[in-house]
Amino acid sequence: MPINREPLLIRFFDPSIASPDSRGRTLATVLSSSDRQLEASHDYIQTLFPLPEGSMFNSAPLITPEIREAFLSQPQLRASLRNALERMLAFYGLQLNERQVPNSSSTKDEVTRGPNFTSNSKNWVTRFNHNHLRITRILRSLRVLGLTSEAEALHDFLASDVDVTRLVSERSQMYWRRATHRELYLPSDEEDRNAEGIAWLRGS
Repeated sequence: MPINREPLLIRFFDPSIASPDSRGRTLATVLSSSDRQLEASHDYIQTLFPLPEGSMFNSAPLITPEIREAFLSQPQLRASLRNALERMLAFYGLQLNERQVPNSSSTKDEVTRGPNFTSNSKNWVTRFNHNHLRITRILRSLRVLGLTSEAEALHDFLASDVDVTRLVSERSQMYWRRATHRELYLPSDEEDRNAEGIAWLRGS
């Protein structure tokens, strides 16, 4: 397929193309933003962590079967998405590590507090704020696009950190559980477990 006919999300995350988003920002531009900029801007997260369902941002690019298949089959796209995750984790005062599995040669993703957790956690370790919605989006986007291990590592932290579980509302924590563990075809905010959801994700 000619490059200019590839979906925007593929061109945005492909480091060999590095197309800008609808606001003219490349992935590198977004990831080099300051924490203050990431907190104040509300129109980058929909491209950085896209979803297969629509949102209040009608112009946000959506994950299609073609885009999901591209991420599942192309390591460079998943690597770019992982870079985006690492930047957002740093924004939240967290870090992504690879931990050695005991009695094994394999490693496992693990999210832990970073050196700036005390200062940066003030952005989100509260009863509720807009960053909780962002985290829900991040968890679901990672799963749909093939970074299930990273999503589970992030949720493991969220579900076990003493300050997060004590201060963040149960409602936000419920959405995080849904985004990580419920059937992939059901959006995190879908209350009807019998809903059709995203039909093409059934069986995934």
